[in-house]
Amino acid sequence: METNFEGIWVPIITPFSDGQVDHPALAKLAGHLAAGGVAGLVVGATTGEGALLLPGEQEAIFATLRQAVPQLPLLLGVSHASTQLAAEQARRLSALAPEGFLVTPPVYVRPSQEGVRRHFEAIVEAADRPLLIYNIPYRCGVTVEVETIAALARDPRIVGIKECGGSIERLARLIQETPLRVLSGEDHLNFPALCLGGHGTIAASAHLRPELHVRMFECCRQGRLAEARDLASALQALVHDLFAEPNPAPLKSILASQGWCANELRLPFVPASADLAERLLRHWEQLPQDD
Repeated sequence: METNFEGIWVPIITPFSDGQVDHPALAKLAGHLAAGGVAGLVVGATTGEGALLLPGEQEAIFATLRQAVPQLPLLLGVSHASTQLAAEQARRLSALAPEGFLVTPPVYVRPSQEGVRRHFEAIVEAADRPLLIYNIPYRCGVTVEVETIAALARDPRIVGIKECGGSIERLARLIQETPLRVLSGEDHLNFPALCLGGHGTIAASAHLRPELHVRMFECCRQGRLAEARDLASALQALVHDLFAEPNPAPLKSILASQGWCANELRLPFVPASADLAERLLRHWEQLPQDD
């Protein structure tokens, strides 16, 4: 079945227990998200502590999710400063038959736009599967400019973008000037992005009450903007504080309080502060109740 790369996607956390991936917790959480109506999962990206996974762990996580939620499409995160190593990673992971890849520009080295373009071209050629560009300049040190994205979009295998540029104007340009699926990656901009015609979100905050995020998306699609705005407003305080300290520490804190995982991260991440954890629980309690 062809994936349309729309709707609410979740960059699923990687639960740990005593330093090891907690596969039973991962499977249980994935089942919960699927029941909430999410469109798909991203494996081993930022929220999943992908940069801190050990060799073989991303593949093992993928296998657990494929078994636990076979109905959900899965994207695999790929991020590396070296084009050669990123392409080798994508080629190796493509053997797992994911529905696609979510790929950052080269981290740290801050290449030119030509270098960025050729980086993505090399990776999609190696993977030969659908690829979504992950524009996140505050982590990578480089922005994938709209003109570069438009050039990349000529390859039919480059199908979408997760946009974390932080600008409504840029979101509008991507939606209007490229044929790509445009997915909001800034959770506080999800509602305006959908109103502009965005195709969905890749939202860490959708781990929590995923059905509310799905309902907001559906309301926007159906033109029920007042209802969608009310849902976005209800989620706003929680979304804000989920990123008050480095992601995914706040998210893991509240998920742990609900029994979904241990409150365990890999260094250099550290657990969320006690004050923030308390605020998150208050925000959670104020969310709309199920009908």
